[in-house]
Amino acid sequence: MTKDEFSQCKVLVVDDDEFSREVLRSVLTNIGCSRIFETHDSETAYALARQHKPDFVLLDIYMPQVDGWALLDQLRKILPSAVVIMVTGSHLPDDFEKSMNQRVDGFCIKPVLPDIMRNTLRKARLRRQSVR
Repeated sequence: MTKDEFSQCKVLVVDDDEFSREVLRSVLTNIGCSRIFETHDSETAYALARQHKPDFVLLDIYMPQVDGWALLDQLRKILPSAVVIMVTGSHLPDDFEKSMNQRVDGFCIKPVLPDIMRNTLRKARLRRQSVR
């Protein structure tokens, strides 16, 4: 597939670290995404999700106030068909296991290379479609 496969997709990036958001934006742009929304906090993430109805949500796990797992629960209520991928710097097996138990569609460890992100988005989208 070409870069066009993600060109019309809306992606919400939620990460409290500005540099991580910049890297993810660059990776997403590299694979053809052009409709990218980003924030550093859960409150804005919820508002952006309601407003833009993203196809994909990339969530950091460890953020102040509300972590990615708690935000996932909130987002699933308003975006039941969105593909949600946890993107974290954590290498802990427990974080992966908890994410899978929360029924996320994918999991990436930062830093994420463009080919890995592309494949993760593809596989996660297929996984989400098979759930519906």
